[in-house]
Amino acid sequence: MSAALKWFAAGSRGMAASLAALACLLVAGAGCEDDPYCFADCDQPSASSSSASSGTGGTGVGGDLFSTSSSGGSGGGCMLTNGGVELCDGIDQDCDGEVDEDFDFNDIKTCGTCENNCFATLFNADPATITCTWDGTADTPGTCAFGACAAGYFDLDGDGLSCEYYCLKSADDDTNCNNKDDDCDGVKDEDVNLCNDVDNCGACGAKCSVIHGSGACVDQGQMPCTSANTQCQIGSCDDDDMDGSPDWWDLDNSYATGCEYQCSLTNGGVEVCGDGIDNDCDGKIDGADSDLSGDPQVGVVCYGDPDGECATAAHAGVTICQGQQIVCTGANVLLEDAVAETCNGLDDDCDGVVDDGPTDVGMACGSSGTFPCKLGSTVCQNGVPVCVGNVEPQMEVCNGIDDDCDTMIDSTGGNPPADSVGACNVPIPPPAGATSPCTAGMLVCVGGVTDCQGGVGPTSSSDGCGDDSNCDGQLTNQPDLTTDTLNCGMCGNDCTAGSVNALWSCNNSLCQFDGCQPGWYDLDNNQTCEYPCLFSGSEQCDGIDNDCNGIVDDGVTAPTPVQVCGVAPAASRPECTTLVGVACVNGGWQCSFPAGVCGPDCASTTEICDNLDNNCNGLFNENVSNYGLGCTSDAGLPPPGHGACRTNGTFVCDGPNATKCSATKESCVNLPGGCEEECDGIDNDCDGLIDENYLNKGTDAAYYVKPAVTQIAADRWIFSYEATRPDASATTAGNGNGYHCTGAGCPAGIPPAPSGEPLHQTIACSVPGSLPWFNVNPVEVEQTCDAIGGFVCDMSDWVGACQVSAGSPCNWGYSPFGAACMTPATAGKFCNLAPFDFDAAVAGIQDGLLPGASPLLNNCAADWAGLFMNTEVSIFDMTGNLREITKNGSNVYPLMGGAFNSPVENGASCDFDFYVVDQSFALIDTGFRCCFDADPRL
Repeated sequence: MSAALKWFAAGSRGMAASLAALACLLVAGAGCEDDPYCFADCDQPSASSSSASSGTGGTGVGGDLFSTSSSGGSGGGCMLTNGGVELCDGIDQDCDGEVDEDFDFNDIKTCGTCENNCFATLFNADPATITCTWDGTADTPGTCAFGACAAGYFDLDGDGLSCEYYCLKSADDDTNCNNKDDDCDGVKDEDVNLCNDVDNCGACGAKCSVIHGSGACVDQGQMPCTSANTQCQIGSCDDDDMDGSPDWWDLDNSYATGCEYQCSLTNGGVEVCGDGIDNDCDGKIDGADSDLSGDPQVGVVCYGDPDGECATAAHAGVTICQGQQIVCTGANVLLEDAVAETCNGLDDDCDGVVDDGPTDVGMACGSSGTFPCKLGSTVCQNGVPVCVGNVEPQMEVCNGIDDDCDTMIDSTGGNPPADSVGACNVPIPPPAGATSPCTAGMLVCVGGVTDCQGGVGPTSSSDGCGDDSNCDGQLTNQPDLTTDTLNCGMCGNDCTAGSVNALWSCNNSLCQFDGCQPGWYDLDNNQTCEYPCLFSGSEQCDGIDNDCNGIVDDGVTAPTPVQVCGVAPAASRPECTTLVGVACVNGGWQCSFPAGVCGPDCASTTEICDNLDNNCNGLFNENVSNYGLGCTSDAGLPPPGHGACRTNGTFVCDGPNATKCSATKESCVNLPGGCEEECDGIDNDCDGLIDENYLNKGTDAAYYVKPAVTQIAADRWIFSYEATRPDASATTAGNGNGYHCTGAGCPAGIPPAPSGEPLHQTIACSVPGSLPWFNVNPVEVEQTCDAIGGFVCDMSDWVGACQVSAGSPCNWGYSPFGAACMTPATAGKFCNLAPFDFDAAVAGIQDGLLPGASPLLNNCAADWAGLFMNTEVSIFDMTGNLREITKNGSNVYPLMGGAFNSPVENGASCDFDFYVVDQSFALIDTGFRCCFDADPRL
């Protein structure tokens, strides 16, 4: 609780008492001519000196306004008070021994007793018609009555005690659909039926008009009927000739185009094929009409031709209307000449003759027309095609004739005739294990005669090693296979074949490797001694194979990049250490760096912003000053920037000599609360607008502030909670005034902010659990409610919301609806009104402001459950907590509902409208809530 609220809570009773005393003084001094200051609770004169009484306004004795001493009363002499002028207060001010002797108790201001002021008890009555009836009994109040209400006021509940309803009557009924109570009976437009009135269909002025027809107003069965659930439709189309059937038709089922098709029924409304008329007025003629069920010509079994196959059941069809004529159609229907005649014993072409001119005969037939073969031709015999006059191919033989008629003489498919195939001149086989050069020949057909070709004869008169060269079937003159280097172990096994600088011998039929010649090495171990080399010791990076292993400069130990590459000793990043290659190339050490590092050498390399130590001096990105510093995704953007979607990052490289922020705007979908816009001073859906309302939903129309509201009439919604600031909490009411505009910058009808006042443009929220907005003046309320698409609640709307329905069923904003809201508060059913104990931990009764819908309160809400289609069924804290600013005419602002420091419950009733303030009024116990003429959540 803020320091200001604690001060106010501690001193609220003293202040309330002082204000009450001051008000009573004004009443006494002014004769209570001004109704707003006529407190029914102030002391008034009694009928006699012995029946003086006092209210809560004070003791009634003489003296200063705030004096605590008195000299009138028992136990002392009389002392003149009020300058010796008698007041109606049960005290002898003129000390003549009589009390209140100058007052007429038949007077309407002192009717029977000083306290019974008819002006104060009969609210909004015409003063000229107020009367007092008193039976003369001392200390007995008279009866106050009135004959008529003041202009613009009406006694709807007929209790004769107050004219509680303010209304400007303009008619004797409510048949004019204008959203006004024209006859001042407490109900708007009740004589208009928005559910079926074609002139006011769902809404005033929504007239149902149909081109070439009559309109109809149709509702969906939901109440009340609105433009959302009630719509105009086509009731009927015009009958121009009055013959009982329409002459205009609605073919497109569109109310907007009305009855757009002009047509009169013919043929009894039955569509027939071939007359070119739309008989049934459906917009379709003859074949275009899908309904020809009444035409006897359609649907009859038919055939494409009466002859041959066309007239068989397999080719039957059915009649249809095509265009404007009857045709025979069907998947199997055949027409004459639609099928060619073939040799099959049938009349295929439906000309009445079987197999006349068949198309499948008269063609050449047979296997071949190549000489000596000959083709024949087909003829139709007994319904079957037959080939006559043909000569067929025969088996091919070597005779100079093409017997098989394949255009090749003495060949069949490229193969020789069977009588010229096989081996000829077959030689004698060599001994076992030996070879022979001789081979047999093959038979061939040459010039129609068979011949033997392709055989091989002897190659020598004497034999070679293992070869019967003279083809006599015997081996002679053979070498020693155990020692012959050229035939070691077997013929032709030459031990020296393929060797280079190697030494070989044959030992026991096996080739033996005897080493390499000096200066030669067998590197691949294949005994060829192919590598010449001069051995000089261990390997060095000098471009020479020092150890004669076949590899130059292999296995040498590389120095560090610092030793040979120009890398500074302080350099520690991978691109200057582990990623640097040091290799022996062409007899010398060569360094290889990653791209962008030390090229052509480290000392002359320019440093750029690429997250690399380009010159390997131990630093990186030092050419930009802000690399690695923190930043946000909306840096440089005007408020609110990225709102709740703002993210943090660091400056990273953006090209060789610039940086950018690594943070990117988050999607509100990923936020803990999603994209739902809350009334909290934050751009929750990140569309560049803060706490946007239903009239300005921003770029994403799905998300905007949807205040908690309760519907109280067909066109009225009210905050379900007392208004709070966006930054309010359970312990603080938040900051900022409610001024949004000044001078000509204000919308029409909205009073401007006082000159010199800052425009904080704070908006109002309707949420539970936060301290409501207090110490606010009517101008701030006007501007703040207008800024969210609403307005200051009209006093009659506020009273109706508190009472729950017309006819004043509730005296206070207590729930549940019924007896609970008709009787004063009892234990367990309190709103934040004195003597409610704000802080039970402190001794005594503590007064103070509570957060909206505080769990410390039980049933402090107007109960709207079951009315309209409310999701917010309760309107909290209408009784107590803060008095609420309403409006009742131009610049007239009644304070309704009482506050946490209100001492009397009757002063916080739903219709207690005693306090009326001007535009500059503001007090710590005063707040407000906004009203709307449309649902601000849609």
